[in-house]
Amino acid sequence: MQVNAGVARQRQGMSYKWTVACVVILGAFMSVLDQTVVNIAIPRLQSAFGADIHSVQWVATAYLLTQGAFTPIAPFLANTFGIKRTYILSLIAFTAGSLLCGFAWSLPALILFRILQGLGGAVLLPLSFTLLFREFPPEERGIAIGSLGVPILIAPALGPIVGGYLVTYASWQVIFFINIPIGIVAVILAALFLREARAANPDRLDIVGLLTARSAWRRCSTPFRRVAPMAGGQPLCWASWPLAVSR
Repeated sequence: MQVNAGVARQRQGMSYKWTVACVVILGAFMSVLDQTVVNIAIPRLQSAFGADIHSVQWVATAYLLTQGAFTPIAPFLANTFGIKRTYILSLIAFTAGSLLCGFAWSLPALILFRILQGLGGAVLLPLSFTLLFREFPPEERGIAIGSLGVPILIAPALGPIVGGYLVTYASWQVIFFINIPIGIVAVILAALFLREARAANPDRLDIVGLLTARSAWRRCSTPFRRVAPMAGGQPLCWASWPLAVSR
């Protein structure tokens, strides 16, 4: 993603570098937080939609699979449409997906809106690192990654706590609505402070590689999604993962 284009950023001063860090921390935190905050609400979603556990688990699985499938296209989007524009659009997609998830009227609708969330979240995290690498020179990138790494490490631990509290004392819709004010602030800050950049000669999208990578990711994740009871009521053990992949 042309991370070497802005290696010599000393002339821009310290303030802009840390402004970029503060802006991208919000987006990265939301993306990682949503990977775990929903898990604690699975029982409540079961009762709300009258669905079984295997169907409701797709609320979490759809988000993770979408992230894994579409993260590889982040460099192409940034180099083609501009890193600032792509980052803002991904924030808007994530925030809009959160809003729609809160208003979901059925389980299939909720899963569909989680896919929209995943599309935005798939681009947020890699572009956060790229934006930092553009502005921080090599000798300062350790500090930059540390500043981004702390919220990324805190978010998965904070997700079940926040999700459990909101589900207990509010409703399951609130676990999605909490992203909206953060997302709006992140969009405004990104529009005001980030600088646009794009590759002079962007590479073409590797369609074959993208499709094969998504197929491989689906195959690799199949054993984890099929640990539920199978034929004869017996749980699928790790020794039989080739059977799960072949099915």
